[in-house]
Amino acid sequence: MSETTTAAPPERAGEYPRLFRLGIAGALCGMFLGMMDSYIVATALPSIVGDLGGLKSMTWIITSYALAIAASTQVWGKLSDLYNRKTMFLLSVAVFLAGSMLCGLAQSMGELIAFRALQGVGAGGLLVGAVAMVQALLPPKESTRVSSWTGLLLGVALIAGPLVGGVITSGLSWRWIFYVNVPFGLLCLLGTVVGVKVPMRPEATRVRIDYLGTVLLTAAVVCLTLVTSWAGTTYSWKSGLILGLCAVVVVATAAFLYVERRAPEPLVPFRMFGTRNFSLAQVLGFAFNVTMVATVNFLPQYFQNARGVDPVKSGFLLIPMMVGMVVVMNRSSAYIRRTGRYRILPIIGGAGVVIGMLLVLLLGPDTNPVLASLVGIPLGIGLGCLIQNTILIIRMSVEPRDIGAAMGMGSLTRTMGSGIGAALFGALYLSALTSTLTNKLGSADLLSSGDIRLNPEQPGAMAPAVRAAWSAAVTHGLHIVAIGTAVAGAIALVCAYFIREVPLVDNRADVRRPR
Repeated sequence: MSETTTAAPPERAGEYPRLFRLGIAGALCGMFLGMMDSYIVATALPSIVGDLGGLKSMTWIITSYALAIAASTQVWGKLSDLYNRKTMFLLSVAVFLAGSMLCGLAQSMGELIAFRALQGVGAGGLLVGAVAMVQALLPPKESTRVSSWTGLLLGVALIAGPLVGGVITSGLSWRWIFYVNVPFGLLCLLGTVVGVKVPMRPEATRVRIDYLGTVLLTAAVVCLTLVTSWAGTTYSWKSGLILGLCAVVVVATAAFLYVERRAPEPLVPFRMFGTRNFSLAQVLGFAFNVTMVATVNFLPQYFQNARGVDPVKSGFLLIPMMVGMVVVMNRSSAYIRRTGRYRILPIIGGAGVVIGMLLVLLLGPDTNPVLASLVGIPLGIGLGCLIQNTILIIRMSVEPRDIGAAMGMGSLTRTMGSGIGAALFGALYLSALTSTLTNKLGSADLLSSGDIRLNPEQPGAMAPAVRAAWSAAVTHGLHIVAIGTAVAGAIALVCAYFIREVPLVDNRADVRRPR
């Protein structure tokens, strides 16, 4: 099912009418809301528990949001293909804002977890809808400029999210970390309504929704996310719950594949995977998020637990990586617009990840934190070359009618990369900690001691021998994670080599010229 393009906007961003630029800003604002909320809530968790209770359920405030995003992204993407990208994006903003308001009004931990899930459903549409709408609004070369801005938004969200969450919680109340979404969400709605002009599909009332496929994919994604979150930590890999979840993943996935081949409007059109570039781009997106989750989770662990840096400063030590990522995204965007070529960029991206992680192996328990932060520069270069070009490759690999589903699949792949990467590297990191502490101290009791349990403020109070062992264990854990991430980067490098570079033709099919 396709839409008719009435006219193409001009090729240079400076020629776009003001209202059209307002529409792009609205899409980016929505994307930023979805990113920011993933990080701003973490620092408010102690205050939330102190007010509502439910310490044992605390992690579900984060988990329910992540599960809802993972389960809804593909659905939102397909709905935007079947109906109208602007309408679906506006609906996702409305759902997100409704969830945000309800979270702020929650009176129990159960209510908050349920409302966070609703908020996550909206966030899934924000993240996918914004990307899909930008790809539909702009020709391929020009869309890379907007993609470079998303890198800046991601960097701001990663660094500012925890800081803003702490300031709001301390100065007002934890409830305001949800209420603050409302004014920004309204600006997003206004910009999109006024600035985006997308014709309604006349045949939209005759489409058939793949309800069974939606249920099966949701079941598979939710259960897989729970396995990667719980297995080896909350529950043993051999526990009945984990084995049962794995069985559901296998059965639901097999049933989903069977159903999708027969559905009139499949949730995941398998024709997309008939293009080699599309399949390779999914691996690149997976590798990007594996690297991102390893970097933003385990480098701060090293700064705080091995080098004794406080949490705020450890966040600022990630700035070299973020600057590298943003600068490279901006320059690579200019390169693509000037030359129309892009294949070399993901190759550089995979190489940058490998080089950066090999440099991480040079970090020791006594490395200067500022010097250690500089290893983030090649990582940022690698990540900057991977992410926006992965989106571009996906776009150029599918028909216009499948852009939403394609962007949803790309988002789902990246989400799975985050979940699986966090679970796998978390298990490897803990195993390295345990083995090193056992070798140096004769036991790993330090990990369960109530006095100094993984607390970055405690190393200075430890006995010198214990502190040295602890720093060595944390550093060893980071090295193991770096080796695993370097492997992911090498896989991305190989996949990027086999990408076929195709001309960047304007393949939009649902946008009328802005006025």
